[in-house]
Amino acid sequence: MKNKPFLSLLLLPLLFSCGGNNPQKSVSYGEPTADGFALASLGEDVCFHTDLQEAYLLNEDYEDVPKEANGLKELSLPNPIELSWKDSVGANQYEVQLSEEYDFSSPSNYTSKEAKLELYNLKIGTPYFWRIRRVGEERWSDIASFSTEGDTIRNLNIEGVTNCRDLGGKTLKSGKRMKQGNLFRTGNADGITDKGRERMRELGVKTEIDIRDVTEISSSPVGEEVYYYNFKMFYDDYSNYVERNCEAARKAFGIFADEEAYPIFYHCRIGTDRTGFTTYLLYGLLGAEEEDIYRDYLFSNFGLIEDSRTLHGSGVNNVQLYYDAINAFPGETLQEHCYNFLVSIGVSEEELDNIIRLNTEDVDETDLSVLEGYRPLTVEAKDFISDRSVVNENGLGSVDLHGHIGSYVEADFDLPYAIDCAIYVYAYAKIITPKANESLALEQDDEPLEVSSSTFKELHYRQSSGIYVAARFAESSFPKGVSTIRITCLGGSDNANGYCLRIARIILIPLI
Repeated sequence: MKNKPFLSLLLLPLLFSCGGNNPQKSVSYGEPTADGFALASLGEDVCFHTDLQEAYLLNEDYEDVPKEANGLKELSLPNPIELSWKDSVGANQYEVQLSEEYDFSSPSNYTSKEAKLELYNLKIGTPYFWRIRRVGEERWSDIASFSTEGDTIRNLNIEGVTNCRDLGGKTLKSGKRMKQGNLFRTGNADGITDKGRERMRELGVKTEIDIRDVTEISSSPVGEEVYYYNFKMFYDDYSNYVERNCEAARKAFGIFADEEAYPIFYHCRIGTDRTGFTTYLLYGLLGAEEEDIYRDYLFSNFGLIEDSRTLHGSGVNNVQLYYDAINAFPGETLQEHCYNFLVSIGVSEEELDNIIRLNTEDVDETDLSVLEGYRPLTVEAKDFISDRSVVNENGLGSVDLHGHIGSYVEADFDLPYAIDCAIYVYAYAKIITPKANESLALEQDDEPLEVSSSTFKELHYRQSSGIYVAARFAESSFPKGVSTIRITCLGGSDNANGYCLRIARIILIPLI
């Protein structure tokens, strides 16, 4: 991290073209054409951030958030980009067309009673074309153009909702860009206004994913046409978002993989912590730069989030909790860590590849080769060989070995190559205190494997029922071809050390 002092706000008017309330401070106009119009020349890299936002975004030290952005007031809103024109003829009302295409094949249409129009929520790093005409006339003016600044954060103005921004526009490690207009992180939309709903419609939003613990909400406040999903994530001052929220993340990523669901906005209460964990996984899977991930997270301090956030602290501020947990999964890059973690909690490779495909510009097959052929292998409970029947809890298939001495599950893995693998079990423990090697036995092709002697708590289990977690139990070398993994319960209900697991899947993740 570079320790660059934060730029003095006294110098901002000299350094930046973004004004607090007047983003285009000096506008030049071309000569009037035959139709009497002279359109403003906005130029390139038009900025829509406030001075305070732009100062932070240009500061190389992304942890150096200005003290004014402390989560106690609304500072997350962007400035508008203002189109203006001169009209020697005059009119009571004007029609305005804006498009990303020069031929205006898919324009956005507006009206204005003045010779100006304020626009919000334009994409970053994007050229735009615009033209006007007087209402009642057929002839359009000449075409003017401008482009918005790139390599920045696309924060949004959605009235009644704080802390809103588009994940897209980031340059990924591959050199490609993440698509804009697909995924929006926000605070809750309970207080959205009619103007806010209109902005959501302009963004084309089709789906809302609510990850709060709510029971009284069954539809989206944005409108009946928006599909609403609620996947409860746990939240408190000591929570590890990874270990407590695997199932909610699995369900959310199933929606992120559905092309028909886009564009999607997702949120918790204030759009910072549970939303931040979800965003970390999305950015990580797509191959974003870690600096961009952390800057995006810390930009939440500009929103009305009730308290400030940092990367290193305690409680909700301890981002290190999910950083460590995700990066403990096999892989050499954050993208590989996230991919393997998401497979372990039940997101299919097809779904993961779909998310990458849907959110990467100019995507090709190389973008889907995250693990360069060394893909994890998963066997679900429905495919286990077992002396216990498969049970379902909250829609999740699993085999319950609790208290049944000698009960077992077997899973067959067909490996296309010989390789060392980490063996993960996606399950939850009935008791968190016993050591894993005293509670179960692990075999590979009838040969015993050494199980971790850690307690279930140390293997990322808490004393909460029904929370499934992927825990790493062992490592082993696997030959090419079919190998069988067997897990056997060692104790019964009268033996505190004999409690075993409800097992939903077994995963082999190659170690490369």
